[in-house]
Amino acid sequence: MLAAALLGFCFGYIGSMPVAGPIAVLVFGRGLENRSRHGFYLACGAAVAESVYAYLAFWGFSAFLARYAWIEPTSRVAAAIILIGLGIHFYRKPAQDPEAPPARKLGGNKRSFFLGATITALNPTLIATWTAAVTTVYSLDIVSFDSSEALPFSLGAAIGIVGWFGTLLYLMNRFRTRFSRSSLERLVHIMGVLLIVLGIGIALRFTYRLIVPRPPPHQEAGGLAGSGAPPLGALRK
Repeated sequence: MLAAALLGFCFGYIGSMPVAGPIAVLVFGRGLENRSRHGFYLACGAAVAESVYAYLAFWGFSAFLARYAWIEPTSRVAAAIILIGLGIHFYRKPAQDPEAPPARKLGGNKRSFFLGATITALNPTLIATWTAAVTTVYSLDIVSFDSSEALPFSLGAAIGIVGWFGTLLYLMNRFRTRFSRSSLERLVHIMGVLLIVLGIGIALRFTYRLIVPRPPPHQEAGGLAGSGAPPLGALRK
């Protein structure tokens, strides 16, 4: 169980480092606005939702998504709308003074937590990411794939995700005063544009999937087998 938890922690911590996904952009933006507490709660919400995907990856949940094809496009549309709306909000919002105290809003922590959880939950492609991670773990032959290992793996992943974003927010909180107000405002606007681009990208990908249908599930499974990865059934007992 300890090995599964440590592997989950490593995947969660390292996998969260690229500042390219919507959660990373939002947490980074909260740090720029001197709202580290809100950013931390947002990361916690995302970690809880993503740990569920990590848990389900042990059970071949991608087969469930293939069976109920409406789940993925519906969640993509919702995620695109949310991200574009948040991006417009960031782009139009002026940055706070670096020396200003953190903004305090009633219920802001709860809203941040549920925002992180919602955006992550609306990204079912994370099941593919965690299936790849599980496949890597399987190839290492360190962890036995049964129900007793799924929970510590997913908990380790959640702690790793929170750990990285906590590290990021700590560094930003320590060094943000070195930036001028105008520099912070430009960075916040860049974050807004990045969120809008991410939302448009999700919408375009959804449109592409409508125009160009995906291959049948048995062909995708064959592609995985040809790459040397174990079939999903082999990851379950």
